[in-house]
Amino acid sequence: MALAAIYLRLSRNEEQLNIDEILGSHRNALIKLAKQNNLTYDVYQEISSGVNNVRPQLNLLLNKLDEYDYLLVMDIDRISRDNAYAEQIKTMLIAHDIKILTPHGAIDLAQESNEMLFSFQAMMANFEYKQIRKRLGRGRLAAAEQGRWVMSNKAPLGYKKDENQRLVIVEDEATIIRHIFQRTVQRVSANEIAKELDTYGWRSRSGKILTTSHISSIRKNVVYYGVVQACRRVNGRVVDEVFVENAHEPIVSKQTFLEVQKILEENKSGSYFNKKKANRRLQNLLYCYCCGRKRYIQTDGTDIDYIKSCSYKISNNTCKDRGHKYLPVEVYVLQKVKDKKADFEIALEKLKTHDTSEEENKLNSQKESLIRQIGKFDNRQKNLKVMRMDGEITKAEFLELSEENERQIKNVKQQIELINIQLENLNNTEEEQSRLARCIETLNKIDNIEPEVCNTFLKTFIKKIWFSTNSRVDHNTRREVPEVTIEIEWL
Repeated sequence: MALAAIYLRLSRNEEQLNIDEILGSHRNALIKLAKQNNLTYDVYQEISSGVNNVRPQLNLLLNKLDEYDYLLVMDIDRISRDNAYAEQIKTMLIAHDIKILTPHGAIDLAQESNEMLFSFQAMMANFEYKQIRKRLGRGRLAAAEQGRWVMSNKAPLGYKKDENQRLVIVEDEATIIRHIFQRTVQRVSANEIAKELDTYGWRSRSGKILTTSHISSIRKNVVYYGVVQACRRVNGRVVDEVFVENAHEPIVSKQTFLEVQKILEENKSGSYFNKKKANRRLQNLLYCYCCGRKRYIQTDGTDIDYIKSCSYKISNNTCKDRGHKYLPVEVYVLQKVKDKKADFEIALEKLKTHDTSEEENKLNSQKESLIRQIGKFDNRQKNLKVMRMDGEITKAEFLELSEENERQIKNVKQQIELINIQLENLNNTEEEQSRLARCIETLNKIDNIEPEVCNTFLKTFIKKIWFSTNSRVDHNTRREVPEVTIEIEWL
Protein backbone atom coordinates (compact mmCIF):
# COMPACT_ATOMS: atom_id res chain seq x y z
CA MET A 1 0.00 0.00 0.00
CA ALA A 2 1.33 3.49 -0.96
CA LEU A 3 2.25 5.95 1.79
CA ALA A 4 1.01 9.56 1.83
CA ALA A 5 1.95 12.67 3.81
CA ILE A 6 -1.02 14.77 4.94
CA TYR A 7 -0.04 18.42 5.43
CA LEU A 8 -2.40 20.71 7.36
CA ARG A 9 -1.64 24.41 7.78
CA LEU A 10 -3.86 26.87 9.59
CA SER A 11 -3.26 30.46 8.52
CA ARG A 12 -2.75 33.30 11.00
CA ASN A 13 -6.04 34.89 9.94
CA GLU A 14 -7.95 31.70 10.77
CA GLU A 15 -6.23 31.44 14.16
CA GLN A 16 -8.85 33.74 15.70
CA LEU A 17 -11.57 31.21 14.76
CA ASN A 18 -12.10 27.76 16.30
CA ILE A 19 -8.70 26.15 15.70
CA ASP A 20 -9.72 22.61 16.64
CA GLU A 21 -12.84 22.81 14.49
CA ILE A 22 -10.99 24.01 11.37
CA LEU A 23 -8.08 21.57 11.73
CA GLY A 24 -10.49 18.75 12.51
CA SER A 25 -12.54 19.49 9.42
CA HIS A 26 -9.47 19.63 7.17
CA ARG A 27 -7.97 16.52 8.77
CA ASN A 28 -11.16 14.49 8.30
CA ALA A 29 -11.44 15.56 4.66
CA LEU A 30 -7.86 14.54 3.85
CA ILE A 31 -8.02 11.28 5.81
CA LYS A 32 -11.19 10.42 3.89
CA LEU A 33 -9.35 11.22 0.65
CA ALA A 34 -6.45 8.96 1.68
CA LYS A 35 -8.80 6.07 2.43
CA GLN A 36 -10.59 6.51 -0.90
CA ASN A 37 -7.23 6.05 -2.63
CA ASN A 38 -6.16 3.14 -0.37
CA LEU A 39 -3.27 5.10 1.14
CA THR A 40 -1.65 4.82 4.54
CA TYR A 41 -0.66 8.22 5.88
CA ASP A 42 1.32 10.40 8.29
CA VAL A 43 -0.12 13.73 9.45
CA TYR A 44 1.85 16.99 9.69
CA GLN A 45 0.06 20.10 10.98
CA GLU A 46 1.01 23.60 12.16
CA ILE A 47 -0.14 27.21 12.42
CA SER A 48 1.81 29.55 10.15
CA SER A 49 1.50 32.15 7.43
CA GLY A 50 1.68 30.85 3.86
CA VAL A 51 4.58 33.18 3.05
CA ASN A 52 6.64 31.98 6.02
CA ASN A 53 9.38 29.65 4.75
CA VAL A 54 10.49 28.58 8.23
CA ARG A 55 7.83 26.00 9.12
CA PRO A 56 9.07 23.10 11.28
CA GLN A 57 6.43 20.58 10.22
CA LEU A 58 6.72 21.34 6.51
CA ASN A 59 10.51 21.21 6.70
CA LEU A 60 10.28 17.85 8.50
CA LEU A 61 7.99 16.55 5.76
CA LEU A 62 10.32 17.77 2.99
CA ASN A 63 13.29 16.06 4.66
CA LYS A 64 11.36 12.74 4.53
CA LEU A 65 10.03 13.00 0.97
CA ASP A 66 11.79 9.80 -0.11
CA GLU A 67 9.42 7.86 2.21
CA TYR A 68 6.19 9.04 0.49
CA ASP A 69 4.34 8.55 -2.79
CA TYR A 70 1.65 11.22 -2.34
CA LEU A 71 1.22 14.62 -0.71
CA LEU A 72 -2.32 15.42 0.46
CA VAL A 73 -3.29 19.06 1.02
CA MET A 74 -6.57 21.01 1.08
CA ASP A 75 -5.26 23.33 -1.64
CA ILE A 76 -1.98 24.39 -3.25
CA ASP A 77 -1.89 27.60 -1.18
CA ARG A 78 -1.56 25.45 1.96
CA ILE A 79 1.91 24.43 0.76
CA SER A 80 3.12 27.99 0.13
CA ARG A 81 1.92 31.41 -0.99
CA ASP A 82 5.47 32.46 -1.87
CA ASN A 83 6.19 31.94 -5.60
CA ALA A 84 9.91 31.24 -5.26
CA TYR A 85 9.49 28.80 -2.37
CA ALA A 86 6.58 27.05 -4.10
CA GLU A 87 8.83 26.47 -7.13
CA GLN A 88 11.54 24.97 -4.88
CA ILE A 89 9.01 22.57 -3.35
CA LYS A 90 7.70 21.67 -6.79
CA THR A 91 11.24 20.76 -7.91
CA MET A 92 11.66 18.54 -4.83
CA LEU A 93 8.32 16.80 -5.44
CA ILE A 94 9.22 16.14 -9.08
CA ALA A 95 12.62 14.75 -8.06
CA HIS A 96 10.91 12.27 -5.67
CA ASP A 97 8.09 11.49 -8.14
CA ILE A 98 5.41 12.55 -5.63
CA LYS A 99 1.85 13.21 -6.76
CA ILE A 100 -0.36 15.84 -5.10
CA LEU A 101 -3.91 14.99 -4.06
CA THR A 102 -6.51 17.59 -3.04
CA PRO A 103 -10.29 17.29 -2.49
CA HIS A 104 -10.61 19.13 -5.83
CA GLY A 105 -8.49 16.69 -7.83
CA ALA A 106 -5.04 15.20 -8.42
CA ILE A 107 -1.92 16.94 -9.75
CA ASP A 108 0.72 14.72 -11.36
CA LEU A 109 3.79 16.92 -11.68
CA ALA A 110 5.33 14.46 -14.18
CA GLN A 111 2.84 15.85 -16.71
CA GLU A 112 3.85 19.19 -18.18
CA SER A 113 0.31 20.60 -18.10
CA ASN A 114 -0.05 19.72 -14.39
CA GLU A 115 3.33 21.26 -13.63
CA MET A 116 2.16 24.49 -15.27
CA LEU A 117 -1.12 24.24 -13.33
CA PHE A 118 0.80 23.97 -10.03
CA SER A 119 2.90 27.06 -10.86
CA PHE A 120 -0.19 28.99 -11.94
CA GLN A 121 -2.11 28.12 -8.77
CA ALA A 122 0.92 29.05 -6.64
CA MET A 123 1.13 32.39 -8.46
CA MET A 124 -2.60 33.02 -7.92
CA ALA A 125 -2.24 32.09 -4.22
CA ASN A 126 0.56 34.64 -3.87
CA PHE A 127 -1.53 37.31 -5.63
CA GLU A 128 -4.55 36.49 -3.42
CA TYR A 129 -2.34 36.74 -0.29
CA LYS A 130 -1.15 40.22 -1.30
CA GLN A 131 -4.72 41.36 -1.94
CA ILE A 132 -5.88 39.99 1.41
CA ARG A 133 -3.02 41.78 3.19
CA LYS A 134 -3.86 45.01 1.40
CA ARG A 135 -7.54 44.79 2.40
CA LEU A 136 -6.66 43.85 5.98
CA GLY A 137 -4.19 46.75 6.14
CA ARG A 138 -6.78 49.24 4.93
CA GLY A 139 -9.36 47.84 7.33
CA ARG A 140 -6.91 48.11 10.22
CA LEU A 141 -6.14 51.74 9.36
CA ALA A 142 -9.86 52.55 9.12
CA ALA A 143 -10.42 51.02 12.57
CA ALA A 144 -7.40 52.89 13.97
CA GLU A 145 -8.84 56.18 12.69
CA GLN A 146 -11.81 55.52 14.97
CA GLY A 147 -9.45 55.17 17.95
CA ARG A 148 -9.66 51.37 18.15
CA TRP A 149 -6.67 49.22 19.08
CA VAL A 150 -6.03 46.96 16.08
CA MET A 151 -2.22 46.76 16.03
CA SER A 152 -2.18 43.35 17.72
CA ASN A 153 -4.42 40.94 19.58
CA LYS A 154 -2.73 41.87 22.86
CA ALA A 155 -3.12 45.26 24.49
CA PRO A 156 0.13 46.93 25.66
CA LEU A 157 1.11 46.65 29.32
CA GLY A 158 -1.05 49.04 31.35
CA TYR A 159 -4.17 48.56 29.21
CA LYS A 160 -6.82 46.04 28.25
CA LYS A 161 -9.25 46.05 25.33
CA ASP A 162 -12.97 46.54 25.90
CA GLU A 163 -15.76 45.11 23.73
CA ASN A 164 -15.31 47.99 21.25
CA GLN A 165 -11.56 47.34 20.84
CA ARG A 166 -10.71 50.51 22.76
CA LEU A 167 -7.99 50.60 25.40
CA VAL A 168 -8.94 50.85 29.06
CA ILE A 169 -6.39 51.43 31.86
CA VAL A 170 -5.44 48.50 34.12
CA GLU A 171 -4.40 50.41 37.23
CA ASP A 172 -2.01 47.77 38.67
CA GLU A 173 -0.05 47.70 35.42
CA ALA A 174 -0.34 51.46 34.88
CA THR A 175 1.60 51.99 38.13
CA ILE A 176 4.61 50.30 36.48
CA ILE A 177 4.33 52.52 33.39
CA ARG A 178 4.10 55.73 35.46
CA HIS A 179 7.15 54.67 37.50
CA ILE A 180 9.18 54.10 34.32
CA PHE A 181 8.34 57.54 32.93
CA GLN A 182 8.82 59.34 36.27
CA ARG A 183 12.25 57.79 36.82
CA THR A 184 13.29 58.60 33.24
CA VAL A 185 12.36 62.26 33.80
CA GLN A 186 14.68 62.06 36.82
CA ARG A 187 17.35 60.80 34.37
CA VAL A 188 17.62 57.30 35.78
CA SER A 189 18.89 54.74 33.25
CA ALA A 190 16.82 51.84 31.91
CA ASN A 191 19.19 49.42 33.65
CA GLU A 192 18.58 51.01 37.06
CA ILE A 193 14.82 51.19 36.45
CA ALA A 194 14.80 47.48 35.57
CA LYS A 195 16.54 46.70 38.88
CA GLU A 196 13.97 48.79 40.78
CA LEU A 197 11.04 47.02 39.09
CA ASP A 198 12.59 43.66 39.97
CA THR A 199 13.08 44.77 43.58
CA TYR A 200 9.42 45.83 43.83
CA GLY A 201 8.35 42.51 42.33
CA TRP A 202 6.68 44.23 39.37
CA ARG A 203 6.47 41.90 36.39
CA SER A 204 5.05 41.77 32.88
CA ARG A 205 1.54 40.48 32.29
CA SER A 206 2.93 36.99 31.75
CA GLY A 207 4.96 37.16 34.97
CA LYS A 208 8.33 37.75 33.32
CA ILE A 209 11.00 40.19 34.54
CA LEU A 210 10.85 43.54 32.73
CA THR A 211 14.22 44.00 31.03
CA THR A 212 15.94 47.15 29.75
CA SER A 213 14.65 46.26 26.28
CA HIS A 214 11.04 46.30 27.56
CA ILE A 215 11.64 49.63 29.31
CA SER A 216 13.22 51.21 26.22
CA SER A 217 10.22 50.14 24.14
CA ILE A 218 7.70 51.42 26.72
CA ARG A 219 9.37 54.84 26.96
CA LYS A 220 8.97 55.41 23.20
CA ASN A 221 5.42 54.09 22.86
CA VAL A 222 2.96 56.91 22.07
CA VAL A 223 0.05 54.75 23.24
CA TYR A 224 0.79 55.81 26.82
CA TYR A 225 -0.30 59.40 26.27
CA GLY A 226 -3.54 58.34 24.60
CA VAL A 227 -2.47 57.81 20.97
CA VAL A 228 -3.47 55.08 18.54
CA GLN A 229 -0.91 54.81 15.73
CA ALA A 230 -0.95 52.47 12.74
CA CYS A 231 0.72 52.33 9.35
CA ARG A 232 0.72 50.28 6.16
CA ARG A 233 4.02 49.37 4.52
CA VAL A 234 4.87 48.31 0.99
CA ASN A 235 8.36 46.88 0.44
CA GLY A 236 9.39 48.16 3.85
CA ARG A 237 8.31 51.76 3.21
CA VAL A 238 5.37 53.47 4.93
CA VAL A 239 2.69 54.33 2.34
CA ASP A 240 -0.18 55.19 4.68
CA GLU A 241 -0.26 56.19 8.35
CA VAL A 242 -2.83 56.97 11.03
CA PHE A 243 -2.05 58.96 14.20
CA VAL A 244 -5.04 59.61 16.49
CA GLU A 245 -4.60 61.53 19.76
CA ASN A 246 -7.05 61.29 22.70
CA ALA A 247 -8.13 57.87 21.44
CA HIS A 248 -8.18 56.53 25.01
CA GLU A 249 -7.34 57.64 28.54
CA PRO A 250 -3.59 58.37 28.87
CA ILE A 251 -1.42 56.83 31.59
CA VAL A 252 1.09 59.71 31.40
CA SER A 253 0.56 63.27 30.21
CA LYS A 254 1.68 64.36 26.77
CA GLN A 255 4.09 66.82 28.39
CA THR A 256 5.75 64.03 30.38
CA PHE A 257 6.01 61.83 27.27
CA LEU A 258 7.64 64.62 25.25
CA GLU A 259 10.04 65.45 28.08
CA VAL A 260 11.12 61.80 28.12
CA GLN A 261 11.67 61.83 24.32
CA LYS A 262 13.83 64.95 24.69
CA ILE A 263 15.94 63.26 27.38
CA LEU A 264 16.32 60.10 25.27
CA GLU A 265 17.40 62.16 22.28
CA GLU A 266 19.95 64.08 24.39
CA ASN A 267 21.33 60.79 25.66
CA LYS A 268 22.43 59.82 22.14
CA SER A 269 25.15 62.45 22.18
CA GLY A 270 26.10 62.28 25.84
CA SER A 271 25.50 60.50 29.11
CA TYR A 272 22.52 62.12 30.78
CA PHE A 273 21.39 59.14 32.83
CA ASN A 274 22.52 57.86 36.20
CA LYS A 275 24.24 54.65 35.07
CA LYS A 276 24.63 53.48 38.65
CA LYS A 277 23.92 54.72 42.13
CA ALA A 278 25.52 58.14 42.53
CA ASN A 279 27.81 58.40 45.56
CA ARG A 280 29.01 61.92 44.70
CA ARG A 281 26.89 64.99 44.06
CA LEU A 282 28.47 65.88 40.71
CA GLN A 283 28.65 62.33 39.35
CA ASN A 284 28.07 62.10 35.56
CA LEU A 285 27.90 65.90 35.28
CA LEU A 286 31.59 66.79 34.87
CA TYR A 287 32.94 67.24 31.32
CA CYS A 288 36.35 68.28 30.03
CA TYR A 289 36.42 71.92 28.91
CA CYS A 290 39.27 71.07 26.48
CA CYS A 291 38.02 67.99 24.60
CA GLY A 292 34.36 67.75 25.61
CA ARG A 293 34.59 64.20 27.01
CA LYS A 294 33.29 63.10 30.40
CA ARG A 295 35.55 63.52 33.45
CA TYR A 296 35.59 60.78 36.06
CA ILE A 297 36.07 60.87 39.83
CA GLN A 298 38.25 58.44 41.75
CA THR A 299 39.58 58.04 45.30
CA ASP A 300 43.33 57.99 45.99
CA GLY A 301 45.16 55.99 48.66
CA THR A 302 44.31 58.54 51.37
CA ASP A 303 40.55 58.39 50.61
CA ILE A 304 40.55 61.82 48.97
CA ASP A 305 38.35 62.21 45.90
CA TYR A 306 40.11 63.40 42.73
CA ILE A 307 38.86 64.36 39.29
CA LYS A 308 40.93 62.09 37.04
CA SER A 309 43.30 63.47 34.43
CA CYS A 310 41.78 63.56 30.94
CA SER A 311 43.46 61.25 28.41
CA TYR A 312 41.19 61.21 25.35
CA LYS A 313 42.65 61.64 21.88
CA ILE A 314 41.78 64.68 19.77
CA SER A 315 42.93 64.42 16.15
CA ASN A 316 45.70 61.97 17.18
CA ASN A 317 46.77 64.29 20.02
CA THR A 318 45.98 63.22 23.57
CA CYS A 319 44.09 65.62 25.83
CA LYS A 320 46.24 65.77 28.93
CA ASP A 321 44.25 68.11 31.12
CA ARG A 322 45.56 67.64 34.65
CA GLY A 323 43.56 66.06 37.49
CA HIS A 324 42.28 68.06 40.45
CA LYS A 325 40.85 67.63 43.92
CA TYR A 326 37.13 67.00 43.66
CA LEU A 327 35.81 68.63 46.86
CA PRO A 328 36.67 72.30 45.97
CA VAL A 329 34.85 71.87 42.65
CA GLU A 330 31.78 70.46 44.39
CA VAL A 331 31.77 73.34 46.90
CA TYR A 332 32.02 75.88 44.07
CA VAL A 333 29.18 74.29 42.06
CA LEU A 334 26.88 73.94 45.08
CA GLN A 335 27.42 77.61 45.91
CA LYS A 336 26.45 78.55 42.37
CA VAL A 337 23.36 76.36 42.72
CA LYS A 338 22.47 78.02 46.03
CA ASP A 339 22.76 81.36 44.28
CA LYS A 340 19.96 80.18 41.98
CA LYS A 341 17.61 80.23 44.98
CA ALA A 342 16.99 83.94 44.44
CA ASP A 343 16.02 83.24 40.81
CA PHE A 344 13.60 80.52 41.93
CA GLU A 345 12.05 82.84 44.51
CA ILE A 346 11.62 85.62 41.93
CA ALA A 347 10.10 83.17 39.46
CA LEU A 348 7.74 81.84 42.15
CA GLU A 349 6.67 85.35 43.09
CA LYS A 350 6.04 86.22 39.45
CA LEU A 351 3.92 83.10 39.05
CA LYS A 352 1.90 84.06 42.10
CA THR A 353 1.30 87.49 40.61
CA HIS A 354 0.79 85.90 37.15
CA ASP A 355 3.81 87.77 35.74
CA THR A 356 5.14 85.10 33.35
CA SER A 357 6.42 87.43 30.62
CA GLU A 358 10.08 86.56 31.18
CA GLU A 359 9.46 82.83 31.03
CA GLU A 360 7.16 83.30 28.03
CA ASN A 361 9.88 85.26 26.18
CA LYS A 362 12.42 82.53 26.96
CA LEU A 363 10.14 79.78 25.65
CA ASN A 364 9.24 81.76 22.53
CA SER A 365 12.94 82.33 21.84
CA GLN A 366 13.57 78.58 22.10
CA LYS A 367 10.61 77.94 19.83
CA GLU A 368 11.89 80.34 17.16
CA SER A 369 15.29 78.64 17.24
CA LEU A 370 13.65 75.24 16.74
CA ILE A 371 11.52 76.55 13.86
CA ARG A 372 14.71 77.78 12.17
CA GLN A 373 16.15 74.27 12.60
CA ILE A 374 13.16 72.80 10.79
CA GLY A 375 13.81 75.26 7.94
CA LYS A 376 17.38 73.96 7.69
CA PHE A 377 16.17 70.34 7.64
CA ASP A 378 13.64 71.19 4.91
CA ASN A 379 16.42 72.73 2.82
CA ARG A 380 18.54 69.66 3.45
CA GLN A 381 15.73 67.45 2.15
CA LYS A 382 15.49 69.57 -1.04
CA ASN A 383 19.25 69.28 -1.52
CA LEU A 384 19.06 65.51 -1.12
CA LYS A 385 16.44 65.35 -3.87
CA VAL A 386 18.65 67.44 -6.18
CA MET A 387 21.66 65.23 -5.39
CA ARG A 388 19.60 62.14 -6.17
CA MET A 389 18.34 63.57 -9.49
CA ASP A 390 21.91 64.53 -10.45
CA GLY A 391 23.12 61.03 -9.62
CA GLU A 392 25.47 62.20 -6.86
CA ILE A 393 24.01 59.71 -4.40
CA THR A 394 22.40 56.28 -4.88
CA LYS A 395 18.77 55.48 -4.16
CA ALA A 396 19.78 53.56 -1.01
CA GLU A 397 21.85 56.51 0.23
CA PHE A 398 19.01 58.91 -0.54
CA LEU A 399 16.49 56.82 1.42
CA GLU A 400 18.88 56.43 4.38
CA LEU A 401 19.70 60.15 4.54
CA SER A 402 16.04 61.13 4.05
CA GLU A 403 14.90 58.86 6.89
CA GLU A 404 17.53 60.33 9.24
CA ASN A 405 16.52 63.86 8.22
CA GLU A 406 12.84 63.06 8.83
CA ARG A 407 13.73 61.58 12.23
CA GLN A 408 15.48 64.81 13.22
CA ILE A 409 12.52 66.88 11.99
CA LYS A 410 10.20 64.71 14.10
CA ASN A 411 12.38 65.25 17.19
CA VAL A 412 12.42 69.02 16.70
CA LYS A 413 8.65 69.10 16.18
CA GLN A 414 8.21 67.17 19.44
CA GLN A 415 10.33 69.78 21.23
CA ILE A 416 8.19 72.57 19.72
CA GLU A 417 5.08 70.73 20.87
CA LEU A 418 6.53 70.48 24.38
CA ILE A 419 7.22 74.23 24.41
CA ASN A 420 3.64 74.90 23.23
CA ILE A 421 2.37 72.83 26.16
CA GLN A 422 4.63 74.76 28.55
CA LEU A 423 3.34 78.06 27.12
CA GLU A 424 -0.23 76.89 27.66
CA ASN A 425 0.65 75.87 31.21
CA LEU A 426 1.86 79.39 32.02
CA ASN A 427 -1.78 80.34 32.49
CA ASN A 428 -2.28 77.45 34.89
CA THR A 429 0.69 77.85 37.22
CA GLU A 430 -0.26 75.75 40.25
CA GLU A 431 1.91 72.80 39.19
CA GLU A 432 4.86 75.04 38.31
CA GLN A 433 4.51 76.90 41.63
CA SER A 434 4.64 73.58 43.48
CA ARG A 435 7.75 72.56 41.52
CA LEU A 436 9.54 75.82 42.31
CA ALA A 437 8.54 75.59 45.97
CA ARG A 438 10.03 72.08 46.12
CA CYS A 439 13.24 73.34 44.48
CA ILE A 440 13.59 76.13 47.04
CA GLU A 441 12.97 73.67 49.89
CA THR A 442 15.62 71.32 48.50
CA LEU A 443 18.12 74.18 48.10
CA ASN A 444 17.67 75.08 51.76
CA LYS A 445 18.91 71.64 52.83
CA ILE A 446 21.17 70.73 49.88
CA ASP A 447 24.28 70.33 52.08
CA ASN A 448 22.58 67.66 54.18
CA ILE A 449 20.76 65.51 51.61
CA GLU A 450 22.20 62.22 50.35
CA PRO A 451 24.60 62.43 47.35
CA GLU A 452 22.27 60.34 45.14
CA VAL A 453 19.23 62.53 45.91
CA CYS A 454 21.32 65.68 45.40
CA ASN A 455 22.71 64.32 42.12
CA THR A 456 19.19 63.62 40.81
CA PHE A 457 18.06 67.10 41.89
CA LEU A 458 21.02 68.84 40.18
CA LYS A 459 20.30 67.00 36.92
CA THR A 460 16.86 68.59 36.76
CA PHE A 461 18.41 71.95 35.87
CA ILE A 462 22.13 71.32 35.12
CA LYS A 463 23.03 69.83 31.75
CA LYS A 464 26.82 69.75 32.05
CA ILE A 465 29.61 71.17 34.20
CA TRP A 466 32.61 72.09 32.04
CA PHE A 467 35.88 71.71 33.94
CA SER A 468 39.58 72.22 33.19
CA THR A 469 42.68 72.77 35.33
CA ASN A 470 44.22 74.66 32.37
CA SER A 471 47.43 72.72 32.87
CA ARG A 472 48.82 69.56 31.34
CA VAL A 473 49.94 66.38 33.05
CA ASP A 474 53.73 66.48 33.57
CA HIS A 475 56.37 66.06 36.26
CA ASN A 476 57.14 69.74 36.76
CA THR A 477 56.22 70.41 40.39
CA ARG A 478 57.54 73.99 40.37
CA ARG A 479 55.32 75.33 37.64
CA GLU A 480 52.84 78.11 38.36
CA VAL A 481 49.38 76.62 38.95
CA PRO A 482 46.80 78.45 36.81
CA GLU A 483 43.25 79.10 37.90
CA VAL A 484 40.83 76.31 37.00
CA THR A 485 37.85 76.79 34.67
CA ILE A 486 34.38 75.78 35.88
CA GLU A 487 31.39 76.66 33.74
CA ILE A 488 27.88 75.39 34.42
CA GLU A 489 25.60 74.71 31.44
CA TRP A 490 22.07 75.12 32.75
CA LEU A 491 19.09 73.30 31.28
